[in-house]
This record gives sequence, structure tokens and C-alpha cells, in this order.
Amino acid sequence: MEFDLRGFSAFGFAFDPFKQLDSTKDAHLQEYLVIPGTAEGVLSDQPVSVFAKPGGGKSALRTYAFNFYKDSRGVRFPLIYIPQTYSNEPDLHFLNLQRSLASAVFMYWSSYPDFFFGLSQTHKRKIKSLLLDIPFGLEFALQILSDARLMSEVEYGLGAPAMSGIRFVGQAHRELASELRAVSAFSSPLPLEDSFEILYEVIRAKSIHIMIDGLDGFIETRTSQGVIDWIVPLLKIVDLWQKRNIYLKFFLPMDVPEAISLPQDFRVVELNWDDNLLGQVIRRRVFVASGGQFDSLDAISAPEIRNVELILARQLAQNQKLPRQMILKCGRLLQSVVDSRQQEITSEHLNMAEEASHV
Repeated sequence: MEFDLRGFSAFGFAFDPFKQLDSTKDAHLQEYLVIPGTAEGVLSDQPVSVFAKPGGGKSALRTYAFNFYKDSRGVRFPLIYIPQTYSNEPDLHFLNLQRSLASAVFMYWSSYPDFFFGLSQTHKRKIKSLLLDIPFGLEFALQILSDARLMSEVEYGLGAPAMSGIRFVGQAHRELASELRAVSAFSSPLPLEDSFEILYEVIRAKSIHIMIDGLDGFIETRTSQGVIDWIVPLLKIVDLWQKRNIYLKFFLPMDVPEAISLPQDFRVVELNWDDNLLGQVIRRRVFVASGGQFDSLDAISAPEIRNVELILARQLAQNQKLPRQMILKCGRLLQSVVDSRQQEITSEHLNMAEEASHV
């Protein structure tokens, strides 16, 4: 979805706050994310299961948690695991986790290349041995790092986010690639458990937080029980990993809770949205996009109109009361104002928005 920002600038917006429906690609997410109060529990040092409908904020919360952890500069090491297949083979999770971990560790050193140069030769060998499990091979990743100008290019190539706010790829990154090519790895592949130990030993991590997302597609084609069967191998290892400060964070479809029996130590978070909370989703975006000049669509509405966000939230059907639907609805509303060549939201625009909700 992309609207005419030139038209939106007439409202005083520096950018289109309703453009990006994929929260993982939203550069402003951390500035205006609104989540139910219970969702703060996802940051705790314990296993967590987050339940929400598709479009209900799971990936936004996962991105928020990742950014929270990455600010620790590796002390609380975040790892995102989005499965590429839904096979129930018991060992597949751990093979895929090893690959995801290799990509995450590569992004860590790409984010802090100077840290790598001070490591002992043994530690460098251990890091290289871990990195050999990167999808498409370590040389593929090193070539991306050598050729890139922006860190966003490396993130895209590796399919993993950076661990710092570094924007440009420079000479230190070329030297990092050169050193990784030169150092010898250990002869045998590293088990996943040994890779975790490398995070503790070399990066000096105190805890590891594994965020498992992307299962909405699973539930669209299979039953809730199928999701449960898929995560059982991970549930079996929760207690053992928790004793080693490794915490699993599941982001699951809302219709799974009734079918699942979670271990006792799991914290359960449900993302539920009412009209007032959905209104906050929009007000925060308006505030940030306007540079703090105003915090409600009321400011760009006809004088007789009040509580625009609440009006729009109430227009949504009960099963549509989700952040994604609310953001989409507000973007379309403002685009209709631009298309009508008017400078403010009118009752006619709101009536059109309500009619569209019933189509």
C-alpha cells in the first residue's frame, strides 16, 4: 500500500505513517508502536507465548522485542527464527536454528566489526566454525559484506537484521571479511549447543532470546493441532534451555491456545484490541509523522468532527478490530481526502469510510 505523500504533506506529515503494513520494514516502528500493557511480558527472562490474530501485532511486538534486546549490544542476544518449512521432523528445528543463529552472529560482527579484531585466534576460529552454517555458505555472506555500501543491503542479503544502528559499510567491514576468509575453521561442524556456548564465551552474552514467528501461514493451510505438532520438539527442550538462560518466545495464531498445553513456566500473552487502543495506534503515528505538531486526525478535520480515530475504530467489524486493519482504513481515509482535493476530513469522507467497511 502506498499513498501520495505529496498530498499527505498538505496535512503536515513528514512521511506517510500508514504506508508500511509490514512492521518488520517500518523504520519508525519503535517511535510509535502501541501494544496492550500485558505485552510487556514478552521481554521477561522466561519462555513466552504470544497469541494474536493475523494483523494483530505479533510481528510488531517481535520487532519491538528484538530492538529492545539488541540495545544490550549482545548481552541479551536476540535470535529470530522464521521457519521456511513446516515439516515435523524432530531434528529439522535444530538444523534451522543453527542456520538462523549463524546469520544472526554474522550480523552481530557486521554491526560491531572492530570487536572482532581484538579476539584471540582460538575465538576467531570458533566464530568462523559457527558461521559455516549460514544459508548459501559463508563465502556468499562475505561477498555481500565486501560489495555492499549500506548495512541494509547486508540485512537483505542475509535475511537477518543488524544488531546496531550502523548505516554504512566501510573499511572495517572489508577487513572483517578478509580476516574471516583467512582464519581456519575447526574441521567438524558445530552442534547447536556448542554454538550457544560460543555466544556466552566469545560475545559474553548473558542470555539468549529465540523469537519464533511466521506461523500464520501454517494455520491457513493446516489445523491448530498441526501447529502444536510442529512446535512439540521445541517445547520438549524448553526446561533444559531455560536453565542455561535460553528463552523461547513463540508468536502464535490466536486459535491455537485451546489446543495447546504449555509447560508451567511459560508466560502467556494475548494481544486483544479495543476501540480506544486502536485509536492510540493512529494517534501515535499522527504525532510522530507530524513532528509532534498534533496527535489526532481531529486537527485536520472539519470543526464539527471530533474523535475521528474512535469513529473509525467503531466502524470496523468485530473480527476486523486489528492494528493492520485500522492503519489501512486510516490511510484510505486520508487518500480519499487527497483525491477529493480537499484539505480536511469531512463527514462525507467518514461516511464513505463506513460504507467501505461493509463492502
